[in-house]
Amino acid sequence: MSRIPLLSHAACVLLLLSGPTWADEPLSLPTARRIALDRQPMLEAEAHQVEAAREAAIAARQLPDPVLKGGVSDLTATGDNIGTLTRQNDTQFTVGIAQAFPRAAKRRLRGERADAESDLAERRLITDRLRLEREVGLAWLDVWKAHEALKLARLSAREAMLQVETMQIAYASGQKPQAEVREARVALELLRDELAKLEQDDWHARSQLSRWLGDAAYRPLPEGAAPLPEPPPLAALLESLRSHPHLDITAAEIKLAEADVRLAKQAYQSDFSVEVGYGHRPAFSDYVNLQVSVDLPVFTANRQDRGLASKQSELLRAEALREDSYREHAAEARLNHGDWTRLGARLARFDNTILPEADARIEAARLAWGAGNGSLSDVLAARRDALDTRLRRLDLETDRSRHALQLRYLASGAAGEAEPESEGVTP
Repeated sequence: MSRIPLLSHAACVLLLLSGPTWADEPLSLPTARRIALDRQPMLEAEAHQVEAAREAAIAARQLPDPVLKGGVSDLTATGDNIGTLTRQNDTQFTVGIAQAFPRAAKRRLRGERADAESDLAERRLITDRLRLEREVGLAWLDVWKAHEALKLARLSAREAMLQVETMQIAYASGQKPQAEVREARVALELLRDELAKLEQDDWHARSQLSRWLGDAAYRPLPEGAAPLPEPPPLAALLESLRSHPHLDITAAEIKLAEADVRLAKQAYQSDFSVEVGYGHRPAFSDYVNLQVSVDLPVFTANRQDRGLASKQSELLRAEALREDSYREHAAEARLNHGDWTRLGARLARFDNTILPEADARIEAARLAWGAGNGSLSDVLAARRDALDTRLRRLDLETDRSRHALQLRYLASGAAGEAEPESEGVTP
């Protein structure tokens, strides 16, 4: 993956602080996503982590800081000259500088390892951005489902209210018994209770969405929006998974493990340090000294060998986790694509057969009741069942849209970006 688009994501998150607002837009799915990405604290925190990793990569290539040393040495502690600074040739004030010089290859590899950590942080930022869009979409769908269910229930409640008004007129004229009037009133009150439950569901869904959008989660939803885009064929989706941002994370973890292995191999090579000092003796000649120290990696069996074996095992672990991650995502793609396809067939059955039959049942029951061949209970039961049928279809439609959002997330592999989406998207 190119480094340039990775860096642009981190920068864009920080620049969103001065971005536009959508205070007057209806809460469509694309609008919800944009609001969630605007000033999202989680993404801002990760963008700062990316910047921190970049700065650390520069520091990792540098030499250690020099060490300033000073003190008094060879000061007599016993005898006639105890504590004197002038009667002993060896008593001296010293000052010096020590500098460690790790091998250039080690410093380079440390920098490469820090670069790998920075790359890993950037890839995690991209993946979390996509996950955020998915979570916002799923939460928005719960709000949309409650919104659509409320519309269906309100329509049934209006029909039930007209039924009650008609029954009261018929009862007043002696055409219908009081029992049927009360039966119609009970049906109306049950629908009103259903409305109260659905309003509670809407409140819960919007409260969950406010985790990502704040107060914008309580805006009205748009009407008459387009469906979600159709996901790609399963074969193409499985192929694109190899470059999914989540698998890019595992690839970055492999690079990090490879850098650790190279650094572990450098532990067999000696480093050295240099110390330069100046000694002052109050009553005698001053002097300078130069010392060089070199590491001696002679006990490699239980140190360097063990360290290298540990890092090699970590590399094998990272490679195995990458393949496991692909299998996990491939299984999710097959499951969601299969369910999306089957739910489409079920929805077609509802639209072509079940809903028309439910409406026809209501009309048949109403005509039979009007002709004196049926009962009001049959009409009310047909209406309740029709509402339940439409709510069941809504469950299927919402479920299918959830699978579509999951597939959208999984299909983000080829370019590491979600495909553009039209305004006002709903199931």
